[in-house]
Amino acid sequence: MKKSISKEAGFIQKNSRFKRICWLIVLFIGVMSIFIVHYLPGDFPVKEGQVSPTTIKATQTITFENKSKTEEQRKIAEDRIEEVYILDRSILMRMEDELMGAVNKFKNLVNSEAGTKEKIQILQELYELEEGTARALVSLDNDTVESLQLEAVRILESHWQTGVRGFEVEKKKAELYTQLNFLNITVPYKEFLRSCFDKVEFNPNYIKNEEATVRAKQEASRNQGVVMVTIRKGQKIVGEGELVTNDHIEILQALGYKRSVTPYVTLMGIMILIILISVLTNIYLTEYRKDLYHKDISMILLCLICFIILLLAKLIYAVNISSNPEIADMVGYLIPVATGSMLIAILLDTSLAIYATIFLSFLVGILTGNQLSYVINAFVGGLVGIYSVGKFNQRFDWVKAGLFIAIADVVCILALGMMNSYNWSLLLIGCSMGIINGLFSSILAYGSLPFLESAFKITTSVRLLELSNPNQPLLKRLLLEASGTYHHSILVGNLSEAAADAVGADSLLVRVGAYYHDVGKLKRPYFFIENQMGEDNPHEKLSPPLSVLIITSHIKDGVELAHQHKLPSVIIDFIAQHHGTGLVTYFYHKALESDNSENTKEDDYRYNAPKPQTKEVAIIMLADSVEAAVRSMSAPNSGKIEGLVRKIIKERLQDGQLNESDLTFKDLELIANAFTRILSGIFHTRIEYPENVLEAMKGGDAPDEDSNRERTGESGDKPRDGESDSECGKRDKPKV
Repeated sequence: MKKSISKEAGFIQKNSRFKRICWLIVLFIGVMSIFIVHYLPGDFPVKEGQVSPTTIKATQTITFENKSKTEEQRKIAEDRIEEVYILDRSILMRMEDELMGAVNKFKNLVNSEAGTKEKIQILQELYELEEGTARALVSLDNDTVESLQLEAVRILESHWQTGVRGFEVEKKKAELYTQLNFLNITVPYKEFLRSCFDKVEFNPNYIKNEEATVRAKQEASRNQGVVMVTIRKGQKIVGEGELVTNDHIEILQALGYKRSVTPYVTLMGIMILIILISVLTNIYLTEYRKDLYHKDISMILLCLICFIILLLAKLIYAVNISSNPEIADMVGYLIPVATGSMLIAILLDTSLAIYATIFLSFLVGILTGNQLSYVINAFVGGLVGIYSVGKFNQRFDWVKAGLFIAIADVVCILALGMMNSYNWSLLLIGCSMGIINGLFSSILAYGSLPFLESAFKITTSVRLLELSNPNQPLLKRLLLEASGTYHHSILVGNLSEAAADAVGADSLLVRVGAYYHDVGKLKRPYFFIENQMGEDNPHEKLSPPLSVLIITSHIKDGVELAHQHKLPSVIIDFIAQHHGTGLVTYFYHKALESDNSENTKEDDYRYNAPKPQTKEVAIIMLADSVEAAVRSMSAPNSGKIEGLVRKIIKERLQDGQLNESDLTFKDLELIANAFTRILSGIFHTRIEYPENVLEAMKGGDAPDEDSNRERTGESGDKPRDGESDSECGKRDKPKV
């Protein structure tokens, strides 16, 4: 048996997890569908070089890189970079060595043992000199030769030391020979140096570095950055009859039209982001709100609200409200994220609403072209909406919520507008949209709330406020057909609300539950003492078992009435559980005193209903018993009331009626104090006036004897003729 139960529980748990996964998949597909529609490329029949058959306008505000202009600017930056050269010092050293080698060879020849004639002949052949020049040089001493050598090296260095590029070699060589001609030396010496320079191979020593040049150009291209272009929503891209250029094609591609490749990468990024949000939400709920996480209906509702808000964001942002691009772009301020925030806060949880608002704002920002202004405005409006619906007391709170959201949106839009240097006309238009957003968010939330409440079986504070209206059919019937029960319910509501506030329970739920807890008495109102109004008690003619059956049946009758009038399940719980399995004491003792007492069983005189499952229902049970008991007291005072309150609470506790509720001993102490305070205020001591005093007060005459007696503390109430003292005490007296 235990195995079958555990298997069944496991199946239910797996089935619940499976349904939750299915709903998450449905939400994922729905959200992805919105983004797929947003990012899928459109198709316009235009090509570069053709005439556009229609006027094409931007469907959203985007900022993108203009690739053609970026490449153009980078090419200009590269062209500005000159070629990189490096100075090769080894080339000048080689040229100097060749020059000095030619001079040293001449010096060796002059210093050799050869004859003069032979030396002249060798000089003519080796240096290509004329005979007269060779004859004049053959007798040079070493000091003169070395001086000429130093002068030649100096001339060479003066032209090649700072670097000579390839195309400059001939020019530098010509300048060198020209400088040589202007030396203040004899012609033979000049011819000798010229012939030595002729032995030198002149090469460029300022060499182009290809690798460094490429690196410098690449660095300049990278530093140039990209050219960004902003296109506003509604802005004309190309007009009808205009020639389509490459710039037009680039803008259309950025907007999603005529893309060269499908946007798989973009959609993959969106998919990863949504999966990340889903995982984080799952972690948040499992860690902080397990109660919501394990309720499939709550998860479905959360998914549905988020999907609807994103769908509204897509539809609203697709609307072109003006031909002016700057005005058309402001339509993003109309997206009612606050509607989703308020609905989640009212239907589910406030902290979850804040969490959802953050991610909804991010996703709205993506749908509106990654514009931070819309993200900030959506987040601010959503938070204010959550705070505005934190505590509902009346319907006008919806109006206040809309006004608060509108004010917050206006302040936010003003701040963002000043940051972005908007002119005053744009600021005015933006603020108008913020006001519309606030009011529209409140109206949309209020209008959709009843449908969501009904579809998902959720009872909100708004629904409770509606149920507390005395014009509700059941309450109206209770007042007309069972007025005693109606007033009893009102008093129970007052007691319960004070106790709920003391222990931190839902005071509004408790009050409404108290109003409806005894609606089952409408079926047979005169069988209950509070509705008999001095008439004969019908139970005097009935047996105790039959009386108990009638009394306890008001639970079943109340549940049936509640279902007929479609009351929320939380209110039905109050009707079904407010007596628990309590004993109908009066008829049980009456049965014990009857002749058939040996067949009397206590279980036959108990309510057959669930015990209170929550703090709120347990408070109603205690308030119901306490109010009826105190009402039956002959001379209640504060001390008696407190003693009776604590006695009844102790009896319910010992009877086990509070075992399944969340009440603690500390809560019971607070409840007892709250009951005593309220009941002492209701059943306070009143001053009793004799009839002659009242007559004198009505006539305006000052009382004399009775007044004096009252001032002295004497009692003017004496037994009348034929009355005993006890009867006198029971006589009704006027009270104030």
